[in-house]
Amino acid sequence: MKAIIQDAAAIGSLRPLNIIGYLRSHGWVKYSEVASKFSVWEHDQFPDSEIVVPLRREASDFVQRLGDVLKELSSAESRSQFDILKDLLNSGFDVIRLGVISPNTSSGTVRIDDGVRLFEQAREMVLAAACSAVRPRAVFHSRKPQQALDYMHGARLGQTEHGSFVLSVLSPVAPQLNPYSETSLFPDEPFERQVVKTLAIGVQTTVRAAEQSVLATEDNFRPFQDGISLGVSANLCEGIIGLFRFGDQASISLSVAWAQNRPTPEAVPSQTIITSDVIPTITEAVRIFRARDALDDYQISGPVVKLERAEGQEAGRVTIYASIEGMPRKVNVTLLPVEYAQATRAHEEYKSVKLIGTVVREGRSYRVNNPTGFGFATDDDE
Repeated sequence: MKAIIQDAAAIGSLRPLNIIGYLRSHGWVKYSEVASKFSVWEHDQFPDSEIVVPLRREASDFVQRLGDVLKELSSAESRSQFDILKDLLNSGFDVIRLGVISPNTSSGTVRIDDGVRLFEQAREMVLAAACSAVRPRAVFHSRKPQQALDYMHGARLGQTEHGSFVLSVLSPVAPQLNPYSETSLFPDEPFERQVVKTLAIGVQTTVRAAEQSVLATEDNFRPFQDGISLGVSANLCEGIIGLFRFGDQASISLSVAWAQNRPTPEAVPSQTIITSDVIPTITEAVRIFRARDALDDYQISGPVVKLERAEGQEAGRVTIYASIEGMPRKVNVTLLPVEYAQATRAHEEYKSVKLIGTVVREGRSYRVNNPTGFGFATDDDE
């Protein structure tokens, strides 16, 4: 005998639109409705079943009717009401699952510190995918695209699951209103769906790039470089690496269960297994990504700590102690005579300077190319 859900709060948390999306994706067809009150659905494979979906939450029998939906679906699909309820609740979400495969997590539990880090790295991976969905780049800096940040505010953590230790992220996605998908007129999917696709493809591409680079006879970094347009970035790689910085897990599983209120995407991996074997290669890829990175139109502000000018030369090299991406760094810049004189004065008077340019890494320090707007800094610039 299958258990019957009687928790009114749990049943009442269902959304009619999510139920309708679920029914459509499972082959149910609407054959009758009373506008703004309810709709009736049938299925060729279940001729004895009829699903009545209430639409008005304020109706006195709303929760009762939702309970009837659970009973009918449970009977038709020969599944428990608990499984049906879970699928209906998640039908409006793309569900991302990160599973830790390790002897220490076979009980479905994990050490507290390891669990916290797992959640943190999952966030970094999803955020990296959101940034790539806005605009693919090799490296994303501290100022992330606003659209990506807005997405992160809408994504939710789901309940952890058994199967070793499984963390779930729920990514809300709007239902498709037209069942026939006018792709020629409206080709773009919701941004939320694009993020999850970018994550799934980006992780798979990163793992494949690591495997391919080991076998490459020349330009071993090319597979990672080619993967940028598919969601590979230093940030995503760092998130993957972070999953293996604790515990003794042999592998991590990333899988996606697609929302049932839209068609399932094509040519997108549903699961990727990441083993510890590829982590050293991915770590080296991050180093190269970061070494080749440039910060365009970046403002530098700080005290002058070193002045260098060869005898007989007009231009001189200045070292500024400035914050780069929140970390104090030594930044070198070559200045023309007038600006070099200003830098000398700033050094003598213990004043800070400012400028804007393209910042690139130079060994353990940084260099500014194409500097503009050099001058004394104000309190607002620091």
